[in-house]
Amino acid sequence: MDVAIIGCGYVGLVTGTCLAAIGHTVKGVEKDPRKLKTLQDGHCPIFEPGLQELLNENYASGQIQFTGNVKDAVRDAEVVFLCVGTPPKPDGTVDMSFLEGAGKEVCDALAEMNSEYLVTIVVKSTVPAGTNRKLYNFLREQTKAHVQVVSNPEFLKEGTAVQDCMNPDRIVIGGESPEAFRMMRRLYDPLIKREDNFMTMNWESAELTKYAANSMLAARISFMNEMTILCEFYGADVEDIRKGIGSDNRIGPAFLRAGCGYGGSCFPKDVAAMEHISKAAGYENLFTNAIQTVNKNQKKRFVDKIEAKLGRPIAGATIAVWGLAFKADTDDIRESAALDVIQYLLDKGATVRAHDYKGMEHMKQVFKDQVEWCTDPVTAAAGADAVALTTDWPQYTTLPFRKIAATMNQPMIFDGRNCLHRDVMRENGFQYFPMGRPPVENKLRLKNKV
Repeated sequence: MDVAIIGCGYVGLVTGTCLAAIGHTVKGVEKDPRKLKTLQDGHCPIFEPGLQELLNENYASGQIQFTGNVKDAVRDAEVVFLCVGTPPKPDGTVDMSFLEGAGKEVCDALAEMNSEYLVTIVVKSTVPAGTNRKLYNFLREQTKAHVQVVSNPEFLKEGTAVQDCMNPDRIVIGGESPEAFRMMRRLYDPLIKREDNFMTMNWESAELTKYAANSMLAARISFMNEMTILCEFYGADVEDIRKGIGSDNRIGPAFLRAGCGYGGSCFPKDVAAMEHISKAAGYENLFTNAIQTVNKNQKKRFVDKIEAKLGRPIAGATIAVWGLAFKADTDDIRESAALDVIQYLLDKGATVRAHDYKGMEHMKQVFKDQVEWCTDPVTAAAGADAVALTTDWPQYTTLPFRKIAATMNQPMIFDGRNCLHRDVMRENGFQYFPMGRPPVENKLRLKNKV
């Protein structure tokens, strides 16, 4: 099938590249001249494991092409994906202007070509209930083109997005047109392993499915983060609890890892939107309100622990922050725990030295010269009073810890992702403070060093 992708950001580029990989002819539209030039040179403007390689293969074969011209992209398209931003307004409502603008531009191009064939416009963007219906009614008033609108929320996890797209556990399609449903079934046919994985429903159900999924996952993380408080008070181990409840078939093991707070482009935004659309329905959503409160408190509690255990005033102390992206295998810093942690540390008068394997350039744009940027974690820790680990990059687990301990003012690590090995920390003389797990004090060794 001929497919057009309007907006080649994270979702659009992953979706378009994967559709090209299963045999569709894809034209991606990107209005940003610099990003378009990067794409037309065959380079991926974002970091996502496996995406560059897949893009190379399909760009070289001509399965996917990029343009800045909407009319050129939709000329032969049977399906047009709208993958533009739907940012929140200050009052919490969704800014529909980009979505409406893109939809109208597509319809104007189709009307100008006098196309008599049905074109299915697919909204990939996460939008509140009722948005797709409003968009369809808006487009009907704006154009005479023969179009239908469907909601097709994405369920991609950064770091595994290519795998998620190529092996989806479900495909959700919302709409009212049986013809559009059939079009989408053809589009996704190579990816459908079981028929019940392809789900059709009305617009509102599809829209709420995305919000419900992300709110539920954020709730699971937040519940475990709350458990770290009890674990630290009573001397329990949150990892044992995770295994104990995760082995229950009614609960399952996913999204039960405790840490210093979740982040990213989806969970914070979608939970906040869920709270707003609940208010629009006339009630206060205590559930989503609590999730956001727990997440905010967990980031602050992480810094409070550093201040309490540091053994010296935090004002004037040097803290190395390992990890700036909101999770490993991405350069995305949106709502990253490190954003709040660094700001809290700076507000308390600490000197911050930071490192990340992919997200450093993005974070530099936020804090500029307020932070000392280090090219490697060993350099960041040298001369520091403590390390605060906020991203679970696997490379952090294999560092030369004996060397690092020798170069620090005091060998102390606060592990906000519980990804380091306690025995390794003990054997290398560190004081080690994970989240909701027994600490490694090494008090005698530190006293001897002093």
